[in-house]
Amino acid sequence: MDDRNNKRDLVLSPSEYAYMQDVTKGIVKTYTGPTVINPTAQERPVVFDATSKLFAPCSLEQAVQQIAIAPEGYYLILKNPSHKYDHPPSGGVYPSPDLDVGRKINITGPCAFALWPGQMVKLVQGHHLRSNQYLLVRVYNEDEARKNWGTAVIKPASTDPASPDAAPVQPIARVPSDLTVGKQLIIKGTDVSFYIPPTGVGVVTDEHGSWVRDALTLERLEYCILVEQNGKKRYERGPQVVFPEPTEAFITKDGARKFKAIELNEIQGLHVKVIAPYSEGGKAQREGDELFITGKETAIYFPREEHSLVRYDGREKHFAVAVPAGEGRYVMNRKTGAIKMARGPAMLLPNPVDEVIVRRVLSERECATWYPGNTEVLTYNRSLRALEDTGEGRPGAVSEGEIQKQQKNRGASASQQVAMGAAAAPAKEAIAGDSLDRTNQFTKPRTLVFNTKYEGVPSLNTWVGYAVLVVDKQGRRRVEQGPKNLLFEYDETLEVIQLSTGKPKSSDRLIETVFLRVLNNKVGDICVVETSDHVAVTLEYSMRVNFEGEPLRWFEVENYVKFLCDHVRSVLKGSIKKHSIEAFYAQSVEIIRDTILGKADDKGGRSGMKFAENGMRITDVELLDVSIDDEGIAELLGNAQHEAVQANIAVLRARRGLDMTEKQEAITRGEADARAATAKKLAELEVAATADRLRVALAAVEAELKQAEEQQRAAQARNAVLDTDHASELAWIRARTALEAEVKQAQQNLVLQALKAEVEAAVARFGAAQGGFSEALLTLSNHEVLAKVAEAMSVQAFVGGKTLTDVIDKVFAGTPLAGLLDRVKGKTALPPG
Repeated sequence: MDDRNNKRDLVLSPSEYAYMQDVTKGIVKTYTGPTVINPTAQERPVVFDATSKLFAPCSLEQAVQQIAIAPEGYYLILKNPSHKYDHPPSGGVYPSPDLDVGRKINITGPCAFALWPGQMVKLVQGHHLRSNQYLLVRVYNEDEARKNWGTAVIKPASTDPASPDAAPVQPIARVPSDLTVGKQLIIKGTDVSFYIPPTGVGVVTDEHGSWVRDALTLERLEYCILVEQNGKKRYERGPQVVFPEPTEAFITKDGARKFKAIELNEIQGLHVKVIAPYSEGGKAQREGDELFITGKETAIYFPREEHSLVRYDGREKHFAVAVPAGEGRYVMNRKTGAIKMARGPAMLLPNPVDEVIVRRVLSERECATWYPGNTEVLTYNRSLRALEDTGEGRPGAVSEGEIQKQQKNRGASASQQVAMGAAAAPAKEAIAGDSLDRTNQFTKPRTLVFNTKYEGVPSLNTWVGYAVLVVDKQGRRRVEQGPKNLLFEYDETLEVIQLSTGKPKSSDRLIETVFLRVLNNKVGDICVVETSDHVAVTLEYSMRVNFEGEPLRWFEVENYVKFLCDHVRSVLKGSIKKHSIEAFYAQSVEIIRDTILGKADDKGGRSGMKFAENGMRITDVELLDVSIDDEGIAELLGNAQHEAVQANIAVLRARRGLDMTEKQEAITRGEADARAATAKKLAELEVAATADRLRVALAAVEAELKQAEEQQRAAQARNAVLDTDHASELAWIRARTALEAEVKQAQQNLVLQALKAEVEAAVARFGAAQGGFSEALLTLSNHEVLAKVAEAMSVQAFVGGKTLTDVIDKVFAGTPLAGLLDRVKGKTALPPG
């Protein structure tokens, strides 16, 4: 517990001060520490209430206050400074000086001082600015601001504050020339990174009480709008940091100060109103002009101060309408009222300055005749007429925007009901912390669903064999034949024709339609005629009708059915009046066809009944029924027909028997002719076969002759070759024989010499063998023995190495001389003795 509570004296430390008031004089003195306060009975401690601007009595302890201290980087805003701009010195008691009440000064730290009675002080940290921050300062004392302008603490912005090259803190030397009381200035963070204002200039806080304000950082494709106090707007695009002027303010939307540029493509556009004249690209725009900007010329649109977007039901961007093939849209010129049709396939982007898409409202009759039996079309067009009758739509046409607005209102009421149901459902409890939400269904690709059944131009499908007459309000007419899909201009409609119904056809019950059957049209009718003998006959028939020639003539007759039936009845009555009942009843079909279609030509064709009024022609007629009104006459005709039929049947039977006999005989003759023809054919075939065999044989003989001739020529060629070879071989043999003869001659000479020697030896031996020599000679006289001797004695035997003895043994073997020779050899073989 503070000891000052138990003492009369009050001790002030060096950083404290207190106020004491003389209750007799009202003078307030300032005690600054370090000192001791010994209050007297006439003094009391007081404090200055900055809110009420009054001195309030208090206890000694409550009177002690901390001196004002501003560290480095801070500054003090001192209100009611003294005339001398001094402060109570430390450690003393000082009376109150004269103060400049209502003035304030800025004192830059570091500093510390006590306050004079009645002074107020506020400690403010020096303002540090980033590059995207700024200060808004206001001049509250012009003279002081000019005098003290150079004492402001300003540190220029640097890319690196810690860099040694950063500029030092220097006061601003040049004083702005337009410093006036209330003048506001912007201190940008891009120029100044630290700022302390001088006396006479104060920093203005924002709506949240913050000294430093954030500038707006714009990225690419972003922009912001600033508005001056005089209403002038300034548009800035990114990327940049936007600092507002002192009198400017950012325009916000849903709490956002910056906005995305509007992206456009070729099927999107913006409707812009020029609110101030300007020139761009050499083209001048006047105030009040309207422009339609699409993605073809401006893919990215940034708003500008001369432009004002025209919104339709809160929507800024216009989108093209898809017009499929075979469909169309009505586009009305808002200035002239002319309506044109845009055909698909196309992406229709009308210029909202001059054009608007409208829908056509069909009347009850048009709905019934164009789309017979289609209640959906009738209901839809009734809703369009109701929209026009309420006064919300444009008279004569219903715009696309009005229809969408009506649908939007219906959808809004439906969504309100859904929202009411959703509000009744309990809310899900949220779990704090990060979470990932996933769905149990896959993300479907972008899909477009076209439901343009009633949004475009009324279309009509004309079938095969049908035609319609299209007319417009200028009187132009044209015929369209199916199959074809028709799209109508806004002022075009279809000609309605009337058709009689019932049998016989009359105008009591008429049907209305726009479709004319021009091919294979069938019209049925009943006609009562009278014969020459005054018998009434009722005819029921069906006619096939085609329309030919110029198509515009087809619609010249409003009720072609009644016109056709009336004319055919008249023609039938006149023609049948010429025939008796019996003759007509017997040939009713032929008479009616000749009457209506004309006589048949050589080829069986009929010209048909033509109508020059509308190009109609009856191509065929079918008689369905012929009835006689008088039952008695009908019975008589029936009996006569029965008799005639019986007679005809008898004749037919006899004729059928004759035909059968003729056919049987013809068959017999045919069989005989067939057999004769068969025999003749077989003979012809045999002759042909024999001729073929003869030709084959002749061909074979001729082939053999040719083969023999070829073989003969080949043999002659071979013989010539063999003769040549034989001659060569003979020459070779002759040469070889001559050589062999020479060799044999030489061998014989040798053999003769040997024989001579042996003969001489043999003679000697034969002398010893005289006995039996005569038999041997007889034997030698035998011719066969001589032949063997000659053969044995041939040169070859000697050449083969045989001796004369061997040869003689061989020759005389088996003869009577064999024994003699053995004895001779035995004697010659004995040793000499």
